[in-house]
Amino acid sequence: MKKLLCVLLAVTLTAAFLVGCTRGSGSNTTFTYEQLMAKFEGEPENNVTIKVLDNDTAVDEGYFKQLVDAFNAEYAKYGIKAEDANMSQYTDLETNGPLGYGPDVLYDANDVIMRYAENGHVLPLPTEKLDIYKEGVLDSAISQTYEMNKFGYDLQFGVPINVQSLVMYYRQDKLPSDWETKWDANSNDVPDMLETYNGLYAYSKTIRQGSTNDNPVYGFVHSLNNQYFNFGYLLSYGAYIFGDNTMDLGLANGDSYKGLKVMQDLASIMDSSASTDSYTVQAYNSLASGKYFATITTPDVYVKFLNALVNEYVRTEKLSKDAATQKAKENLKVADLPRLPNSGKLTDTITDVETQTFAAKSMGGVNGYAISSYTKAPKACLLFIDFASKYDQVTKRAEKLGVVPARKDAAEAEGTNAYSEMVYQRVEENRIVMMPSVRDLTFVWSSVGSMFALVADDVTITGKGKPSKYATDQSLKDLLKSTVQDIQSSMEIG
Repeated sequence: MKKLLCVLLAVTLTAAFLVGCTRGSGSNTTFTYEQLMAKFEGEPENNVTIKVLDNDTAVDEGYFKQLVDAFNAEYAKYGIKAEDANMSQYTDLETNGPLGYGPDVLYDANDVIMRYAENGHVLPLPTEKLDIYKEGVLDSAISQTYEMNKFGYDLQFGVPINVQSLVMYYRQDKLPSDWETKWDANSNDVPDMLETYNGLYAYSKTIRQGSTNDNPVYGFVHSLNNQYFNFGYLLSYGAYIFGDNTMDLGLANGDSYKGLKVMQDLASIMDSSASTDSYTVQAYNSLASGKYFATITTPDVYVKFLNALVNEYVRTEKLSKDAATQKAKENLKVADLPRLPNSGKLTDTITDVETQTFAAKSMGGVNGYAISSYTKAPKACLLFIDFASKYDQVTKRAEKLGVVPARKDAAEAEGTNAYSEMVYQRVEENRIVMMPSVRDLTFVWSSVGSMFALVADDVTITGKGKPSKYATDQSLKDLLKSTVQDIQSSMEIG
């Protein structure tokens, strides 16, 4: 009942906004662009406080405070002040906004923000007023993640701040000392465990076999039920998310079942907690302590890995903070995803990387700022997101947190990070598939996450290290098809 009330309120408020912008009546009602953007015209509201919801990492690492302090100093003459909304980063604007509990400005992933845009919970933005659009520094694939055609216009509902995808974090000092002679099959000066998943799988087995059950040490780990992390295995072998419409689901397309075979091999070198999110949470300290050699996650948590390793060096080696930081930066590395085998079998021996493997794809997205439709100070909010998305602030965020800036000029700036170029290259090569900015993606996430967990548990729990129920190619194909049917049924009901 509460959810229904929130939706009705949202529709009512959105309708009220549209009535204020209408010209004409009935089915022929039209809006000019100027009418849609009327909320942002004129002088900014004076003596207002806007509540900004940023992500936890930006808050915890001190960047958010630097941002609001700089903004507040810049706009003190208007009496405009930004402050932490003091809410969970997962606060649901769709539920809380209509009740008056949501933030004025929110930072989130494109699929979340555009889900809000569908039902009018965030405002379309006057891009001509924003530096990031006026300067033309956004790649079209990045900009389009916040674009939606409404009222006859291609409107932008969010301002891109950083690009999200997957990168591999690993410990340089945990590479075997003899890798140049024993772990470089094609003699190209790239360790096998960084070049192919097959090499990473083999090295991970070696690490695990060299440890004990009382004190297990692992090679490559990540959560095998995480939809975002694992979707790339399907995409790499021909799957797609949505085709001509959201009922056209391509999870079972091509050889996508091979992506599940890759997951099965990975599960065999992990433990039973691989199908839980705990792997993602504990990865920072586990990589720092040497319990893990490598993991994959997003660029925006680089600072968490770095801090964990710094703390480990201070604790175990009694180094000063500066010395520990220097050593941590030398040993914590970020690399592209390894190449995948054509066969889908990580147990295959790779003798020719170019012909037996291919570059992996991954899911991607864009995090950015949006303005709540329920704010009473839209012009002040626009000033904030313009300020936060300018070159100086985006580069500071990248330097402080390790994110990949959405602005190309900031991504190329010296001192941000060395892997931004790698991520942009993958965008240009279409190896990053951006999350669709549609509501129906929520139905995909839940069902696919359950499917991934089934595959992992079948290896780590039921099969005690090898597939049990899903031991054949056909069983994996059938699982993908049934998952597609589940998602389609959920979309029809929902």
